[in-house]
Amino acid sequence: MNEDLELARLILESTNLKDKLIFFEPKPTITDVPQYLLPALPGRSKKHSITNKKAKFPKKGTLKDLSQRAKALHFFANHELLAIEMMAAAYLMFPQKTKEDLLFKKGLISTLIDEQKHFKLYVERINELGVEFGDFPLGGFFWSFMPKINSVESYLASVSLTFEAANLDFAKYYMNLFHELGDTSSADIMNTIYTDEIVHVSFGRSHMQLLHSNQKLWDSYIEYLPEPLTPERSKGIEVDIEARVKAGLSDQFIKNVQTYTDDFPITKRKEWKQNSTESI
Repeated sequence: MNEDLELARLILESTNLKDKLIFFEPKPTITDVPQYLLPALPGRSKKHSITNKKAKFPKKGTLKDLSQRAKALHFFANHELLAIEMMAAAYLMFPQKTKEDLLFKKGLISTLIDEQKHFKLYVERINELGVEFGDFPLGGFFWSFMPKINSVESYLASVSLTFEAANLDFAKYYMNLFHELGDTSSADIMNTIYTDEIVHVSFGRSHMQLLHSNQKLWDSYIEYLPEPLTPERSKGIEVDIEARVKAGLSDQFIKNVQTYTDDFPITKRKEWKQNSTESI
């Protein structure tokens, strides 16, 4: 196995948190990628293990309390760690034999490096607020979709155009909220995430279009989005049109996202906004 694949495997399978943050220079080369058996869960220490125990995300009104603010940031840090592990898994799972494969792998590693940066920023901030990573339960919702991601396209649809697209909205929402609370340190972190997510969504958009240039992006997105995910999951509390335009999404694609609705309960954002008791 070449060095890139070994690094990806270390990031995914190691139980040492420091290994998740190892520097991964984006230099993939044409090579045979051996079949990789996806583990049931990423490697984690006992303190950082994924649990089925439900934790409630803090209500908006409670974020004046620094302990609740730290809990919210702890949720976000776990999301970043899951993203790091999912990207390492995708690096191991998919081919590396064509020019298009290499472009995908380079974009994937570049995004992974950003997620490592985001995780570090969140952990540094919660430490300042008196919390250690692992002090609250760590859910695995995003990882639960990995067995359904069986192609580059399904990765792009699930991660880039759904989870990361939704984070455009959440990052901006909480950036503004933290500014209102006078917490410029947390707001600056959310701004960094927000800016990087525009690039990540753009990568998903451009690579999907590269692979399916004869098909409208929306049609490719719908075709490869694994159930039970729907475009409803790609939205946050308020849909940020400006960020999606910067990511290169068309007006029609954005309109389709705005108007899409289904009965997936976790995406009922108006109810979520009122109650703010979503389990994450």
